[in-house]
Amino acid sequence: MRHRGTSWLLSLALIPLVACASTERDDGDPSDDGEDGEDYAPFDGKADGSTGLGGPVSFSAACTPGARITIGAVGDVLLHSPLQQQAIAKASSGRFSSLWSPVKDLLAAADTQYANLEGPTAHGVNSSGRDVPDPGFRFDGNVYGSYPQFNYHGSLEDDLVATGFDVVSTANNHAMDRRALGADRTIERLREAGLPYTGTRHRNEATAPWSTTTTARGFKLAWLACSFSTNGIPDAASQVLGCWEDEEQVIAEIKKLRSTPGIDAVIVTPHWGEEYTANPTRAQRDLGHRFLDAGATLVLGSHPHVLEPWEKYKTADGRETFVIYSLGNFVSGQAQLARRSTILLYVGLTRTAAGVVVNGVSYVPMIMNTRSGVRAVEAIDRAGGSEDSRRQTVAMFGTANLQDPAKPISTTPSCGY
Repeated sequence: MRHRGTSWLLSLALIPLVACASTERDDGDPSDDGEDGEDYAPFDGKADGSTGLGGPVSFSAACTPGARITIGAVGDVLLHSPLQQQAIAKASSGRFSSLWSPVKDLLAAADTQYANLEGPTAHGVNSSGRDVPDPGFRFDGNVYGSYPQFNYHGSLEDDLVATGFDVVSTANNHAMDRRALGADRTIERLREAGLPYTGTRHRNEATAPWSTTTTARGFKLAWLACSFSTNGIPDAASQVLGCWEDEEQVIAEIKKLRSTPGIDAVIVTPHWGEEYTANPTRAQRDLGHRFLDAGATLVLGSHPHVLEPWEKYKTADGRETFVIYSLGNFVSGQAQLARRSTILLYVGLTRTAAGVVVNGVSYVPMIMNTRSGVRAVEAIDRAGGSEDSRRQTVAMFGTANLQDPAKPISTTPSCGY
């Protein structure tokens, strides 16, 4: 876990001579407007040519009576330079929330809302991880920067909280983009903003839990994030939980959380998979199943920057659980259609006599568009247009679980809930 290879660091040294030399293309250059066919592997309906994925899903507890909660989930908050610059330009009228203002009501409709925070929010830290004067709310390319080493102004957390986000993952391949000091200051900013996070630790808290909890509608949910990589940047203080290299620790944490009195469900948010491919790897599927068998109820994946399918999985102890292998980008500067296409996922849980179970899922097809010079993610079925994006998304997830954004949010519409 600690070093995760040096290819990415070597590629940085070669950037002046060889553009994008890294084998981890690493969240892309937003100036690349190439066709998806050049670097996108579309969903083929299978994983490694084996079991079919995607399409409609339903759960046996769909109509079981009991207290209910709806969890909302979106993918990567990945802020390339144009998006950070837009937030600055909108300093008096939305800031970062201008990037998702068309869907604020849909985000707020969930009882608990999750996102992957892909990059630090570390004031006064340059790309070498050194403490330097902070430029304020300005994209200076030194403290606040974009690809390949991101860092965002800390007002981002305030805008996420004001929108209704309740929890974020900080375990991803950009977690160490401002080194150890940046990871520490990101955690400090999250705490100041009152935004729970999971998957990273402050250097001064070596025994702090990797997980966090949220509470809504009487449900206490435990969240646990992990990452496949830190892009070759050494994690000398063990601040980022690894999905594969720390798998035993992740499994142990899932089991501990599931057995903790008062916790209703464990949700794991792994950062994994291959960039720009809509087909989950066998390694993803196997690891996701191990997390669910260990006691997780949901697995919500990220990193590929495109959507990957979902799957209902019956665990060894007979529970119906759910995994989506990639939620894609939520907001990013990546221009290709597949990387702008995304969903807002809703997952319903019900408290029954047998415990808390999944009752169903629904989704809203969304896309990052530019209108009148403003970039923002919008619900396709409300905004209109973007039929090519909608067609691609519905081909993956089917029509049975589509959520009409004009109707009340429901994961089990056929039950009247």
